[in-house]
Formats: sequence, C-alpha cells, structure tokens
Amino acid sequence: MFASISLTILFLSSTITANAEVPYDTFSVDGFNQTIFTQPAYEPSEVLARDIYVTDENGENVYSSLKQPQDLFIDDNDEIYIADTGNNRIIHLDKEGNLLRELTLPESPLNQPSGLFIDTNGDIYIADTGNKRVLRLDREGKLIKEFGQPESKYIDDKFVYEPTNIIVDRRGFIFIVSRGTYQGIIQLDPEGEFFGFYGTNITEASIMDRVRNIFYTEEQLRRQVRLLPNPIRNIDIDHNGFIYTVSRDVTEQIKKINIRGENQWKEFSFGDNINLNFLRSRSVAKSDEEGPPKTEITDVTVDNNGIVTVIDKASAIIAQFNQEGELLFFWGAPVTSGSPQVGVTKSPVALDTNSENKIFILDDALNLVQVLKPTDFGHDIQMAYILTQEGRYVESEEYWQKIMRQNALFSPAYAGLARAAYSREDYEEALQLYELAGDEQGYSDSFWQIRLSWFQKNFAYFANAFLVIGVGSVIGSRYRMKRKVKKKKSISLSSWKNIQLLKDLKHAFYILKHPLDGMADIRYSNKGNYVSAFIILGLVIVVALTRVYFTSFTFQPVPVGSLNAGSILLVGAVIWISWVICHYLIGAIRYGQARFRDVFVGSAYSLLPIFLLGLPLALLSNIMTLSESSIYGFFTALMVIWCAALFFWMVQALQNYSVGETIINILLSLFSMVMLWVLIFIIVGLSSETIDFIYTLYQEVTM
Repeated sequence: MFASISLTILFLSSTITANAEVPYDTFSVDGFNQTIFTQPAYEPSEVLARDIYVTDENGENVYSSLKQPQDLFIDDNDEIYIADTGNNRIIHLDKEGNLLRELTLPESPLNQPSGLFIDTNGDIYIADTGNKRVLRLDREGKLIKEFGQPESKYIDDKFVYEPTNIIVDRRGFIFIVSRGTYQGIIQLDPEGEFFGFYGTNITEASIMDRVRNIFYTEEQLRRQVRLLPNPIRNIDIDHNGFIYTVSRDVTEQIKKINIRGENQWKEFSFGDNINLNFLRSRSVAKSDEEGPPKTEITDVTVDNNGIVTVIDKASAIIAQFNQEGELLFFWGAPVTSGSPQVGVTKSPVALDTNSENKIFILDDALNLVQVLKPTDFGHDIQMAYILTQEGRYVESEEYWQKIMRQNALFSPAYAGLARAAYSREDYEEALQLYELAGDEQGYSDSFWQIRLSWFQKNFAYFANAFLVIGVGSVIGSRYRMKRKVKKKKSISLSSWKNIQLLKDLKHAFYILKHPLDGMADIRYSNKGNYVSAFIILGLVIVVALTRVYFTSFTFQPVPVGSLNAGSILLVGAVIWISWVICHYLIGAIRYGQARFRDVFVGSAYSLLPIFLLGLPLALLSNIMTLSESSIYGFFTALMVIWCAALFFWMVQALQNYSVGETIINILLSLFSMVMLWVLIFIIVGLSSETIDFIYTLYQEVTM
C-alpha cells in the first residue's frame, strides 16, 4: 500500500484539483506545521437576509434591511435567528431564508440585542445589551422571565453588567458573556441565581511585569496599573456539554472548557496554527498596519460532528478544527470593490451551522448572511476525522484513501492511514506513514512494536550467544596468554609510539582526563599541532553529517530531505572560526598568553566530546524510542556541557586567567563575534550597493 501511495504522489504532486468557482484559496498545515494548499472544503451556496420585507402599521410590505447585526443562531429545526442589533429586533427566518416573523417585544422593547440562544424546548434567550438584561421567551415569543444584574457578595458595586452573548446547557444553567468582564463568564443556576464565574482567562504578564514583581516593593506594586485577564468575546456549547470560548489573548485564544472550568486545549493559539503572514503575502488577510497581522476572533461554533469553526474578523479568515484542536482548514479572501461576492465576507461577526453542516456567516458590514456548504472533499475529511476520533480506524481508511486520490499533497491523510495500519498491526507501513505525517510519537510507537517483535523472535539466539561467551570467558581465564600477547603488541607498537601525530592525538584524549594540565601543555610544552586539530575537526564534521542523515526520525522530526548539510556545516564553521579569531584578539588585548596556534588547537580539541558522544548517539537513536528520550536527552546535554567546560578550561589554561578573568574574556569574545558578523553584513550590503551604483553610473555614461 505504501508503494501505491508513493506512486500517487509521484504522478499527482504537481496537480491539485481546484474549484474555479470558489473565490478564495483553502489551506491546511501538515505535521511539520507547514502551510499546504488543499481543495476547497466549503463552497459558496447562497446569500440570505439581504432582502427583508416586513409588514408596517398599514399592512404594507416595507423593505427593512439588517443594521449592524451581531449574532446568529440556528435551532434544531434549522430555522435561523438573527440579532438585528441596529434595528432593536430579532429576525426569525425559515431554513430557506424566508422571513417568518420579527420579534420586537412591544411590551418591553429591545435595546441593541447582541446575543441569541434557542434551547431544545424552543425557548428563546436574548442578551438585551442596551437594557442590561437577559430575556427568556417561549417559542411563541412571549416573555417568560427577565434576568437583570445578578446579586452576590462576589460582585462589587462597580461591576458593569452588559450581556452580549449567552448559552444554556442541558441542566438549565445559563452562561452569560458580559462586555468587558474580566472575571469570566457569569453562571446562573436554572432559577436565575448567581452561581459563580466560569472559565476565567489567565492574566498575561510581560517579562517586565515579572521583573517588577521580583524587585518592586509592595508599595511600588500597589501604584502600578493592575494587570487583568482579557475578557471573553464569545461562547458556544457542543452536544457533550463542553463550552468553547474565544478571546483576544495571546495564548489560549480558543478554549474548550469542561464542566470544572478547565481548558482542554492548553496553550492553543489561533495565530500559531494559521500562518497569517503567509495569507497577507497572498492579499488574503486584511491589515492596514505594518507589522504582524492581528487577530480578532469574534465567534465559535460546533457542528453535529464535533467540528469547531471560528472566524477572525480582523483578517476575514474562517478556520476549522477537530475535537482535539488539530487544524483542518482555513480560508479567506478580501472583499473587492463593487457588489458583494458570494462566499466572501467583509466583516464576519457571528456564525453557526445547521444539521447539514452548512456554515452560516453573519456580516455586520454587508448586513447579510453568507451560506457555505461542504464540498465532497471537505465532507470526506470530516468523516475521516470523526471515524478516527471514535477509534474506528479501519473504517476511516476508505475515506483517507479517497482523500489521497483527490489530493496527494494533503499530508494529514498520512496520519489517518498510519493509525489504520497500526490498528491492523502492520507496523512497518505505519512507521513509514507516520514519518510522512510528521508524527514522531506514532513513529516511535510503531518502532517499539517492531523492536519488540524482533527481540521476541531472536531472544533464543541472544541467550545462546551470551551463554557461549560466558563459558568461553571462564575457559579462557584458566589459560591466560595475555603476557605473550602483550609482548607481541609491545614489539609491534613500539615503533608507532614515536610518531608525533599519534602523540598529539593521544594528547587530545589526555585533555579529557586532565583538562587544565592538558590545555596548559599545548601552550607551554607545544603539545598538539594543526594537523591533529584538523583531524579532530574532520571527525566532528563526520559526526555532524551522521547526526543530520542518520539520526532517527523519533529524535529529529523534520521533513524528509529538508535538512541541508551544507548550510549546517557552513554555520558551524563560521561560528567556530569567528570564535578562534575573536578570542585570540580579545586575549591579546587583555594580556593573555595564548598564541593563535594555541587557540586554534585548543578550540579543536574542545570539540572532541562531539565525536565521542555524538556519533554513538546518532547511531543508537535508530534503536531507541521516545520512552528512552530521557537517556538520549541526558547524553546530548552531557555532550554540550562537556564541550562548554573544555572551552572554559581552555581559555583559563591557555591565557593563564583566573576564573573571573576567564568569564569576562568569554563574554567579550562572544560580543566581538556578534560585532564581527554585523560588520561583515554591513560591508557586504554596502559592497552590493556600491557595485550597483558603479554599474548604473557606467550605463548612464556609455549611453
């Protein structure tokens, strides 16, 4: 099967079926967080609520368009409710978009209603923002109950109650979003009594705020502006009772909250998964300001399949996620001049889905509702994810294969196929598919199963081998021949001991045991030379290449073929050469005793732990899994710390510095390296400009 997928990629990698009628591009991200093109997941269907006619006092039909509507809700019968905020009314449409009624509540007129919710009984909940209340109406539109500002000892007198959005769970508990309320969502019990604040955002403190908390006194901190959590912008609830909120936070912009108020999508950020800069380069994301595009998520909804959809008003982007918070799609397009384009929103403010999983998007600038329907590709993606989440991996395989036939570049399908292969216990295929999907955890789990099976099959051979070795060692100990062997070796090796190069290389290993004495011998006993230094540098290069090309995907989860060994070696060489030059110059200025030769050789010898530990780590990583990641991480850290310690002792011994002088010298050397790179960058830039100027001047003279 893996071979067939590879052939599909070979023939289809340059082609993605596109729908020319869709006025926007659709994107996703692969397992390596790279933006990829996909076919449209949704296509424009129709525009609703653009032509609304109501009956006036004289019984005549009068055109009455929406005016700055702020919310949209679709009930269990697929009927549409719109909070027409600017006209102080609720518009009720049937599933086809025809007007059924206009709710104005004459006995208690609405004032800028901005939120709606319809429960399973058909009762209508309205966040009447201007009147600072929440209303509950029956299905006929008659007022049942009014919820004003809740009273509690936990709510102070300065609390401003301006309800903007509302939901009700199966128990009858009411959750109210109040404008600017940093304490969280207001939770009322079924009787309307205050139950508490729910889903409060975490205060986001900058680095300077943390520094002030450490060094400022209590009096100084009291004078500072108080840091408060960002208020929640909107809210929704799924069929399982999970509540979803959106905020303008830097992190956790979209939260999935359980009944205890705990966020299930920790550290999730809208901007992390969606490359706004990429969209801006394609003139999709709207931004009149320089710098990174900003986000303003205004609404979230969950369809019957558990697919989460959000809208970003600032960039006019719509994004979809599965129940685990994995990005499925995102799309968007700027509004062009002229009449509104079907499927393109200018200022999306609210959205909801119906039983057919169509998306209804309310636009408060164009005063209409855009309707998008799933394409066959989008439907297959959703079904594949749903079956995968339910653990029905074999059933999902059919959809993932269908997706691959439509778009061989849609790499998330590899993860779905890998899970199906894993469930069939085809671990070899799962291993390859997980690597293509960029899932190091799945890759590691598959390899663990392969390794376990291999050990089980070959355990008898290992047991016999250890038995033979044990018996042989016992027999060999009775007939020791080590003295004769040593004599022969001493004769054969006596001539080699006199070779200077071997002495210098042996001295590199001596430094590992006695770093200060060994480094001092480089300066004062002329131990080591350029040849041995270049040999060690060559070995380090070999290790670097080995780590690039032979480290297991488990510990190096990067796209296949994306690593450029040349650039890695170039960067490493530039850093090392810069260190040698800058350290030698700083040492000469600060009365150090090291010669350039000493610095060159000592810096090369200090890299020897990379060869001793890096090479075995790279090779052994191919028989390790993530369960042994602590071992891999320990020896990697040991290698880095060992090299750093050798560099420190090298500076101290060669320059004859104290510990304090050594630290200062290293810091100055690092600073000099940065200045050297900046200077080279400026010189290269000026040289390029100078060459262009001379060439332009030459052209003008010769014309």
